[in-house]
Amino acid sequence: MVEATDVSLGGETAKALVAKFTLAASGFVATILFARELGPTAFGGYYLLFALTKIADRPLNGWASASKKRFSETTKQRKEVVGAQWGFTVIWLLFMTSVSFLFHEHLITYTGLATAPVLFLLLLATESNYEAFDRVLKARGLISVATWTDAIRSYLTLPLQLLLVIAGFGAAGLAYGLAGATVLTFPILLFYLKVRPTLPSSRTVRSLWEYAKYSIPTEFFATLYSRFDVMLLGLLLTPSAAGQYEVAAMLTLPATFIATLAASGLMPRVSKLTSESKPVAQEISNTLSFASILAVPIFFGALAFPTALVITVYGGEFEAAAPLLVVLAIYRIISTQTTVLRKSINGLDHPSVNMRISAIALSFNIILGIILTIRFGAVGVIIATIFAECLIYVSTSYFIKQKIHGVTLVSRPLLEQIGAGLIMFVTVSGIHGFIPVQSWVDLSLLLTIGAGTYGFVLLLISDRLRYTIGSILRGSRLEQFVPKPVLRW
Repeated sequence: MVEATDVSLGGETAKALVAKFTLAASGFVATILFARELGPTAFGGYYLLFALTKIADRPLNGWASASKKRFSETTKQRKEVVGAQWGFTVIWLLFMTSVSFLFHEHLITYTGLATAPVLFLLLLATESNYEAFDRVLKARGLISVATWTDAIRSYLTLPLQLLLVIAGFGAAGLAYGLAGATVLTFPILLFYLKVRPTLPSSRTVRSLWEYAKYSIPTEFFATLYSRFDVMLLGLLLTPSAAGQYEVAAMLTLPATFIATLAASGLMPRVSKLTSESKPVAQEISNTLSFASILAVPIFFGALAFPTALVITVYGGEFEAAAPLLVVLAIYRIISTQTTVLRKSINGLDHPSVNMRISAIALSFNIILGIILTIRFGAVGVIIATIFAECLIYVSTSYFIKQKIHGVTLVSRPLLEQIGAGLIMFVTVSGIHGFIPVQSWVDLSLLLTIGAGTYGFVLLLISDRLRYTIGSILRGSRLEQFVPKPVLRW
């Protein structure tokens, strides 16, 4: 059976990245269609419901993080690990059914959706369960398989959602479409997992709980932290403000792709190497070097023409998302680094550290977020999140440096990416002064020039990037091109 250390992290990330962009293209088209069709209020209401679902499913995914960790360590209890994941899923869904029944009126009032309780349970049983088993599959290191499966799900989701929205289901059609596509693609995950569940022993359950008792609250704190912005906007402002936020979030989402994919593969890799008493510093350093390679140009591009970008893509109703776009792009750069650091800490078998950091950051974000949202509106909650993310970065990087000798946090490749981004910004801003964005053609031209400039400059100045791309294309490892210590990306 293929293990996490048997595959190239860079190669798997590259293959998964293609799938991720394929998936994102579908999702991006979908948000444009549905945002224009439903308007900010109904569009925001759906994402408020989705945010609540993501909070409610954290125990499922926290237990899945424990399953991923134990699955990556040994082959002996894998059937029991998968069986325990199924058992926990059933128990949690039964519990949340009663919670949804008790608070059904609050769900309807908060989201503005009449069928919110039913949609909540439907998403929890399908989307959240899919995400949990997706994590277990990634414990084998097959992040490209998992991501391509998710891409297939995305391409099934779009037509189903479109048909249901056109049929008159409104925002509820988005939930029904996602649930239907998830049911159709879930068997693919189980096929590649290649493990039949068995009844877990008490020893296996205890082993999982020793990790899950930290990973579950960590997942809760981290997700509440990541979804806090949109939830607070729905609470203090309106569903329309939440819709504006989601538009800005979708436009900056590609910034996270490499960091998310690489970190997913890094966690079981670090876990496996650590269990074998092998060094992991270079694995972490190299992943940090390239985690923000997409976030940097997206920030400088958003800074160059935010209003034109938002209006051209989503329409004039969403013009208020323009300032949110720029501030969110700043947050994405920081979060791509913290994603890698947090997954590395999990791989080192210290989930309690992430739990404490997440709790502190969430508390800080809640207090500052409420204050700044009341004072500055929607942009205030994102500013608060940036400060909280900086707190996470300082805390996680300090722990990693104390625990692992030789980890490089700010590397030359990262500085080269920032330099290439600055050159791109100057170039695009200058051209934008002569070419106002009045159509998709103008926007496409500016985006092409910006991406081309960034890519050309970065390839020109970065030996490390050229080596990395070469190694991935040849299907080999980077140690063929550089002296020790080994760079395996």
